[in-house]
Amino acid sequence: MAVLNDLAHWRSQIFARLLQVVLLLGIVTAIPSSLLAAREGIWPIVALDMASIAWIAVIWYRSGTPWRWRVWQFLAVIYIVGIGLLLKIGPVSQIYLLAIPVLAALLLGLLPALWVLALTSSSLFLLGLHPDISLQLQGVPDSPLLRSLIVTLNFMLIASILTLSTAFLLQHLERSLDRLHASALSLEREIGERKKSEQDIHQLAFYDVLTGLPNRRLLMDRIGQLLAAAPREHAIGALMFIDLDHFKHINDARGHATGDALLRMAGERLAQLMRKADTVARLGGDEFVVLLAHLADDMDSAAQAAGLVAEKIRAAIARDFEIGAQSYHCSASIGVTLLPKTGQQAHDLLREADIAMYRAKAEGRNGIAFFEMAMQAGVERRLTMERALARALDAGQLRMHVQPQLDRHGQVTGAEMLMRWPQEDGSMIAPSLFIPVAEETGLIIKLGNWALRQACQAAVRLAQAGHHFALSVNVSPAQFRQPDFAARVRAALNDSGAPAGALVLELTEGLLVDKRDTALARMRELAALGIRFSIDDFGTGYSSLAYLTSMPLYELKIDKSFVDATPHDTSGTAIVQAILGMAGHLGLRVVAEGVETQQQADFLVAHGCDGLQGYLYARPMPLDDLMRWLAQRP
Repeated sequence: MAVLNDLAHWRSQIFARLLQVVLLLGIVTAIPSSLLAAREGIWPIVALDMASIAWIAVIWYRSGTPWRWRVWQFLAVIYIVGIGLLLKIGPVSQIYLLAIPVLAALLLGLLPALWVLALTSSSLFLLGLHPDISLQLQGVPDSPLLRSLIVTLNFMLIASILTLSTAFLLQHLERSLDRLHASALSLEREIGERKKSEQDIHQLAFYDVLTGLPNRRLLMDRIGQLLAAAPREHAIGALMFIDLDHFKHINDARGHATGDALLRMAGERLAQLMRKADTVARLGGDEFVVLLAHLADDMDSAAQAAGLVAEKIRAAIARDFEIGAQSYHCSASIGVTLLPKTGQQAHDLLREADIAMYRAKAEGRNGIAFFEMAMQAGVERRLTMERALARALDAGQLRMHVQPQLDRHGQVTGAEMLMRWPQEDGSMIAPSLFIPVAEETGLIIKLGNWALRQACQAAVRLAQAGHHFALSVNVSPAQFRQPDFAARVRAALNDSGAPAGALVLELTEGLLVDKRDTALARMRELAALGIRFSIDDFGTGYSSLAYLTSMPLYELKIDKSFVDATPHDTSGTAIVQAILGMAGHLGLRVVAEGVETQQQADFLVAHGCDGLQGYLYARPMPLDDLMRWLAQRP
């Protein structure tokens, strides 16, 4: 574009063509002209013609020399021919001199043309004074000076008009070309910017910003293409859902910069393992998806090939990540589903791989699981339970039952509030089924707050009936970590009128280990109100003497699995004895859960257990039934 719009280049091209035409016409006209001059005996003209043609031929032949030098040589030829003809033939040769400034304007520009015009005009004036040159002008006195001056002035007039017209025309043309060139450059930049914008939009629309891998949109499109081609190609592929185990711990501990670097490195490792026909995509967070095309022609072979690839992925992610002179370890849980499957779309396959991935996580993480239809049925049951639980909570269909705790003398010293979900047919959904669902979906916070209010109201009713013992209520980690948890406890106590001493909050060991300082501050805030704390299922989690001595604890509850082992199993019995002995030295009350036989009760009482809770004494019952049960006791 720049070359086409350059006037100098344009002039050099014109000169090259002009030189060819002049050489051709010069040869055609010089031969008869020389013959005529030779017949008349004008040998200088013959020599001039031959010399000029030879000179022009040399200029044409030496095309590698600078074109401006060649133009000046060409103009010199015309000037010499014009002067020679003026001396030998007469004024008719002025036309040669007239052409020189015009050609200079055309080929060199205005300033060189004016210099050439001055040269040719002065040459014509001086030659007009020569006695051998006859410049006859009718009606003009016979004065060489006057005649030469008149001819020169007229020559200058016509030559100036032609020269300036040509020069001005070319100047306007040059400015137009400059504007055109500027417009072309601007258009070229605009087109380039538009193409870049389109590329950026395409990149943002179809690729992940952090890793540069295809995003969900592009992945779904490629899955769709693979499914569309499946009937023709009869090949089996696979879809893998990959989740980085415990990535959140690294991201929270080291910051997003380290987390982002790990994600980029993980994406690079995945991409290096794949073929060109495969796709590695990032869905967001720490989730990646791999689409494998054309693994085999049958399901068994494809499953075997997919398993090998999944194992390579698992091993690649398990290698340490070196980031900022630090080494970080990560693992991957991988869910695999094969495709195509009749009637399934891209989102169905992605859901299956996701379900299989969660099965891999449930089996201990850092593993591989293939999708099975039983998994789908389990997920659907879980989803149905989640919706039904939310409706039951809103409709007030949940109930709180109470199970009493007795001391060695058979006196009721406390009770635990236990949540129950009755059904229309009279059956109950076990807490072991719906509590995990509530914890995963976040409903546990709403359930926990409701249970807390129910416990406060039950404590008030029991006190009004003359039963003054504390009620224990379970608090989930998610509920306890809520910023407004302490405020909700105070509100429940104030609204019900229950004393804080009537409430024992049961916590898990894991809650006390994770974010220990925050948990300790919240426990002390509530303990200042008079609320007591119990460690539920003690011995099954992260037991530590450090938190037992530093936290305001009131009670330990021995898990049912340990109670079941006593007094026949040596190991279980030893654990129970150790817990009872340790609690006694620390001044903590101990309650044993799941006491179902008299042998268990006798053993626990003999070793100083403070409270017994289990079917041996009473099953969990509604509050009204508990109050009747209490009234019937001596």
